[in-house]
Amino acid sequence: MASSSQTPPDLPLCRGDRVRMSPLGRERHPLYGNREGVIVGQGSPSSWRVKFDDRKTVQAIHQDYLERAGGPGQRFDTVDVQSGSLAGALSAP
Repeated sequence: MASSSQTPPDLPLCRGDRVRMSPLGRERHPLYGNREGVIVGQGSPSSWRVKFDDRKTVQAIHQDYLERAGGPGQRFDTVDVQSGSLAGALSAP
């Protein structure tokens, strides 16, 4: 069995995941559109606190209104923010 560094899409969301509004979320909140952001914490047991890319503030969004964005399994906390590369985050200073 080969191991994979990609996270299967059926795993629950967690802090550091890159997310966007799901079809249900876009239907219920059309002004959010196709915004993407990063989960920075948990609001209530059924909501996540999301920092959208184009916003300064953090917004609490119900978990059913969110879905993973970007490449499967790519998590914000494993990417070097300055270079945007995975290798940069894993190398020692």
